Amino acid sequence: MSISVEGGKGRGKAMGVDLNLVPFIDFLSCLIAFLMMTAVMTEIHAVDVEQSISPPDPNQIPPDPPPPPPLTVAVNIDSLWIARKVEEGQKIPKVGEEMDWAKLEEIMVKDRETFPTEDMIVINTSDGVPFESMMGVLDMSRRLGYAKTALAGGPAAASPANAPIPVAPVGVP
Repeated sequence: MSISVEGGKGRGKAMGVDLNLVPFIDFLSCLIAFLMMTAVMTEIHAVDVEQSISPPDPNQIPPDPPPPPPLTVAVNIDSLWIARKVEEGQKIPKVGEEMDWAKLEEIMVKDRETFPTEDMIVINTSDGVPFESMMGVLDMSRRLGYAKTALAGGPAAASPANAPIPVAPVGVP
């Protein structure tokens, strides 16, 4: 399949050029196939997390016993920190070069036993934390039944001096 282009208006010799369209059509069909596969793969590998924590609706009547604050896990370069309230926080130092995943899982299992209906977890990472560490906490939380995840983070200067992590407000959807 080709297209003919003719020229040569004027004194010179007329020139005829045949452009081969087969490579262009092959390129477009491959491009369409790759774009369709990319769209499907992007949808498959999406991580469902809560993007923002909005303030409670002032018109909504709060429940009688207020729900506990969400479980919060701070992932630092040298340790993990876990608690529902800042004053009850537990620091879990590294064991050698690895995070102490067994200790974190033990604490999270106890929390699931104490609060079986709560399914919100806040994961806070400090600057310089490897992506694998944050994903390890996210995978563990999903495996233990925490269906909702809020990701937090930022510089250490943004946190209060005695609180290593921000805790989400009560009444988070």
